[in-house]
Amino acid sequence: MDAFHVVNTKAVQERFYDVIDEAFFIDERKHNKGIRLTDNLFKLFYVFDHSAENLNFETESRWNLVEKAWELNLNKNLIAVEFDQDTKQLFTQDTKHRRIDITSSRGALNGYQKSRCFYCFTEISIASNDSMLADVDHFFPHTLKPQVASAGCCRPVNVDGVWNLVLACSDCNRGIDGKSAQVPNIELLKRLHTRNEYLIGSHHPLRETLINQTGKNEKTRQQFLQKSFNFSKERLIHVWQPKQQGCSLF
Repeated sequence: MDAFHVVNTKAVQERFYDVIDEAFFIDERKHNKGIRLTDNLFKLFYVFDHSAENLNFETESRWNLVEKAWELNLNKNLIAVEFDQDTKQLFTQDTKHRRIDITSSRGALNGYQKSRCFYCFTEISIASNDSMLADVDHFFPHTLKPQVASAGCCRPVNVDGVWNLVLACSDCNRGIDGKSAQVPNIELLKRLHTRNEYLIGSHHPLRETLINQTGKNEKTRQQFLQKSFNFSKERLIHVWQPKQQGCSLF
């Protein structure tokens, strides 16, 4: 706890004293009361990170994933998560194959993207009443779904899998120069792989879902994405690249 304020060998208060002039927490462990957080901790977060407004939605989504696993008597990492294109909700099924809604896909996906569009890095929101509300986009377009179904047992692309979902601004997803039904370029494919590996490596509640959908090890997962890219490009032909709007944060 004594190191909490220290960043790069300096106490945070020294660097941001004009904004934060009080303690972030009060240590009451000697009185068996634990640690009491102060408003300044939240003030620091809101002043220096504009994505703070999304924190509650993001935290709630992660908690819902864990809580639903407990409700179903599953390890939190073993819950099988699916996506509903119409409601933009993540859901699972119980042992009787009954659908159980879990949480908003926006909240579950936002942590890695830091409230930025996956493609162009422009600012987005996951609050339903916000003018910058993010679209839940299929990296490999949803228009592939009928073609995937007709490919039978050889299908390489599960377009509704969590691995294929990203948050995008409306311009990138459905604007005049947006991705629409095109295939993102190879650099964006690498970004998708990095995102999936980050969630797997950080033991996110979606970890096992991603592994089950894409492969047991990183090499297998890379091959899965490349196969999906080849399958998609062969059918959709056109490759799309966004114009970067913000600073690269991931």
